[in-house]
Amino acid sequence: MAAGAAQSVPMEPVTLDADGLRLVAWEQRHLADLARIYADPLIERYLVMPLPWGGPARDRFVSLQVRHWQGGNPRWAVEEEGVLVGSMALTKSFPSELTITYVTAPWARGRGVAQRAIRAAVAFGFERLGAKRIAWDAIVGNHASRLAALRTGFTVEGVARSGVSQRGTSRDCWVGGILPGELRGPGDPPEHYAALKRQAAFFMGDRPELDTGAAGLRLRGLREGDLDDLAASCADPQTQRWVPLPRPYTRADADDWFAVCRSRWERGRSVLYVLADDADRYCGSIELTLDETGEAELGYFASPWARGRGWTTAAARRLCRLGFDELGLERIVWRAVVGNEASRRVAEKTGFTVEGVRRRMRHGADGRVDSWVGSLFPEDLA
Repeated sequence: MAAGAAQSVPMEPVTLDADGLRLVAWEQRHLADLARIYADPLIERYLVMPLPWGGPARDRFVSLQVRHWQGGNPRWAVEEEGVLVGSMALTKSFPSELTITYVTAPWARGRGVAQRAIRAAVAFGFERLGAKRIAWDAIVGNHASRLAALRTGFTVEGVARSGVSQRGTSRDCWVGGILPGELRGPGDPPEHYAALKRQAAFFMGDRPELDTGAAGLRLRGLREGDLDDLAASCADPQTQRWVPLPRPYTRADADDWFAVCRSRWERGRSVLYVLADDADRYCGSIELTLDETGEAELGYFASPWARGRGWTTAAARRLCRLGFDELGLERIVWRAVVGNEASRRVAEKTGFTVEGVRRRMRHGADGRVDSWVGSLFPEDLA
C-alpha cells in the first residue's frame, strides 16, 4: 500500500544543470521567445503541432506543463545565461520507456544546445524515473535532430513509414532509442561523426547549383519538367545496355524515380544532380550514393544529345569535389559493367584508379555480370 501511495504522489518540477545550460520549469516569461521559436520556418517544417501557435494553446501552455510534471512527464525550458534557447521533454510511452522530444531556438543553433540538454534529460530519465529505454523519433529530413541523437548515443533503428501525422499530412519518421549505459559524453563522438555532421548541414540546407567549369554546363536538382527528357535518356539503347533500368523505360518510370530521388535526398542517402545546358535542358544525371562509413559510390549517364562534349567528366569532377569538401567523404567508389569503355574513360579522367574486376555483380535485368571497380581519394581528384 505504501509503495502504491508513493507512486500516486504528483511529481514536482526538477531543475537540471547541463554544461552551461539550465533546464527549468516553464514560466510566463518564456512565452514570447517560445512564440519566436515556433514561428521559425525550419521549426515549422518538422514540428507536428498545430501552427501558427497562439490563442488558447498559448494561454494554457504553462498550466499544461504543470499538469505534465504532475503526471510524471517532465517538461523543461532550456536556458543559457537566463535566455531561452530550447525546450526538452520526456513522456511516458510504455512501461519503463520514455520518449524524448527537443527543440533548439534558431538563435542558439550550432552551440551544442540539444546535445547538452539531451544528456541531462536522458540521465534524469534513467536515474530518477527508472526508464529502461528512451525512444526518439523525428520526421525524415530533420537531420539536425538525428545528428544530436546520434551524437549523444541513440541508435537510429529505422524508418516508420507514415509514422506521424503533421497537420493532416502523413510523414515518414526516423525512429530510434537509447538504453542505460549508452549515453555518449562530450569527448566520445560516434565513429565518422565529422562526416555525419557535415552531411547533416548539407542536407538541411537548400541544394546548391554547381558550376562545373565546362562551357554551357551546370549541375542542378531534378525537376518535374525534366521527366520527359529523363525518360527518353533512360530508354536510349546505349543507356539501357549499361545502366540497370526498367525495360522498357516509360514516363511512369521517370515519375517513380522522381519520387525516389526526393525520398533519398530527405534521408541523406543520395546526392543527385542533373546536367543542364545553357537552355536549362536535362542532359543527364550524376549521383553520389552515401553510406555511413565516410564512403560513397558515383554513378552517371549522359543523354544521347549531350554525349561527346566532355560534360560527364566535368560533372564527375565537380560532384566528387563536393563529396570530399562538403560531405566529408574519405573515399568514393565507381563501378561499371566490363566493356563500358565510355564510363571507364570518364572515371579515369576524373582520377579514379581501376582496381580490378568483381565477378558476377547484380545488374538489373541482365542478372549477374562482371564489373570493373575503382576508387578515388581526395588527392587523386584530377
